[in-house]
Amino acid sequence: MRKLFALAVALMYTALVHAQDLDDLRLLYRDATKSEEQAQAFYEPLAGVTRSDKPILVAYKGAGLMLLARYEKLAARGPKVKEAVPWIEQAIADEPQNAEIRLIRLSIQEHLPKFLKYNQNIETDRDFIQNALPSVEDAGLKAMINGYFDSFSTP
Repeated sequence: MRKLFALAVALMYTALVHAQDLDDLRLLYRDATKSEEQAQAFYEPLAGVTRSDKPILVAYKGAGLMLLARYEKLAARGPKVKEAVPWIEQAIADEPQNAEIRLIRLSIQEHLPKFLKYNQNIETDRDFIQNALPSVEDAGLKAMINGYFDSFSTP
């Protein structure tokens, strides 16, 4: 019985730590557009993420690559964007019903220059996220979604 209790406590602690890490990552993502240093700080914990990791981390890594592309010389931006897109799209393919991953793609597509032609899912993602919002139970994610729509999204 003690072992079962210890295991339950350990699992709850792991889930809490993971949720805290995700909340921290969300805050870093929000601030990553402000400067190259903040973009680097956001990307740093994601540098070791592989495509076999959790889809949310794969999506955030793609977003980090995308944000770093902003600070490249103009000629290098296109290839950097092309490197980032498959990360985000794989995360969507792996978890198409994940509102957070869809929010990541929406935030990228809405603010990426149109000539880069990565903007075909804006309306679909916006509608999906708004429809999913009432059922989102994670308070941090709900705050992130509401904050994005209040401050950054262009209807």
